[in-house]
Amino acid sequence: KKLRVVEHLQELAEEADYLVLWLDCDLEGENIGFEVASVCSAVDYNNVFRARFSALTPIELQQAYRELERPDKFAALSVDARQELDLKIGVAFTRLITRAFLNQAKQKFPLRDVR
Repeated sequence: KKLRVVEHLQELAEEADYLVLWLDCDLEGENIGFEVASVCSAVDYNNVFRARFSALTPIELQQAYRELERPDKFAALSVDARQELDLKIGVAFTRLITRAFLNQAKQKFPLRDVR
């Protein structure tokens, strides 16, 4: 069965005046929060908040609710930058290793002429 997460969030956003993001309190959580906010564009961005907590205890969650913050755009963008760097560095490293070991691989695994 196909999950309709995006569609479901959009439907809920149509009925909402505010959006409070309750996600992991790390950079990835911040990045996911901006993705959710973009999907829930029916909610005015001025009404989007972030709850910060590190434990699922009543005291911690109540404090997070009392001290809602604005999402950190730059923290979210840093995740995008790291992901792009990871991809580009990975591609470059793969090419470097391939070229470095290509001759050794050709010697170890010679291609036979199949006729």
